[in-house]
Amino acid sequence: MLKVAVLGLGRFGQAVARELNRQGAEVLAIDRSLNKVNEIIKEVDEAESFDATNPSLLASRNIGRMDAVVVAIGSNFEASVLVTMHCHELGVPLVCAKALNEDQADVLRKVGADRVIKPEEDVGEHLARHLTHESVLDFVELPADYSIRRLKVPKDWVGQSLGELDILSAFKLNIIQIIRKGDADLDGRLEEIKLPLPGGETSFQQDDQMDVIGTDKQLGKFE
Repeated sequence: MLKVAVLGLGRFGQAVARELNRQGAEVLAIDRSLNKVNEIIKEVDEAESFDATNPSLLASRNIGRMDAVVVAIGSNFEASVLVTMHCHELGVPLVCAKALNEDQADVLRKVGADRVIKPEEDVGEHLARHLTHESVLDFVELPADYSIRRLKVPKDWVGQSLGELDILSAFKLNIIQIIRKGDADLDGRLEEIKLPLPGGETSFQQDDQMDVIGTDKQLGKFE
């Protein structure tokens, strides 16, 4: 099961925590405000009130063992920078941080954010794509027990082709695309290569990820 910590429980942080919980992730929600913690405590696996800028407190909650962390602190950018840096130093594989503008985004990337989220801009871009391209994923309604998720490719699949693995028949999963690491850019970040609708001859490589459609039960076996 995917384990995610959400640090900062404003409207954005609470929305992320609730959706992660709805998607079946194990969620640890953290905010220095006890009132905000109490607002969500019944909707996540665990919720605590403490100062996340303290690296010792983060370490004591095993933040470094999380699959991902969402730094959703919006009102105090200095705190957001410190928390992002601490999570990166603790070895969190995926650190997502909220930014209000591109200047903040640049700073967060430099201190360890793997992905920066700019909610208003991201929503605006999504709406524009929706209006101009009418992406099928914006309209498809999956059954209640089906989801689209991004998963790590199992180690024993590396080096094998999709045809050899016969994933649809053997694992009841439909692969939408494969995501793999490319060359490093000028900032040292690895570029992301996407292989949409891969054919049976496509082989998995080390550190590949995949976007797939499947039942929640089947998807849970790979998380």
